[in-house]
Amino acid sequence: MSTTQINLHYIRAAILANTGVDLGFDEIKKLLVEEKLITQSQASKIKILKNYNEYYDDYTTGRSSSSSGSSNKEKQ
Repeated sequence: MSTTQINLHYIRAAILANTGVDLGFDEIKKLLVEEKLITQSQASKIKILKNYNEYYDDYTTGRSSSSSGSSNKEKQ
């Protein structure tokens, strides 16, 4: 398993939902190491996911409002 694919957001949400405790990402990584679920080396390589844009193409940003406006005029 690649450590860059560990989603700390999901782990954080699961901890919060089950315990009511909202932990920071550094604390979560520390606990994962303490429980021997990952190594310290793996923990230091985990990237915190900020958004999905770095993994997927965003096809919604290329649309212009003028093209949608002209199609509305044609329909009228």
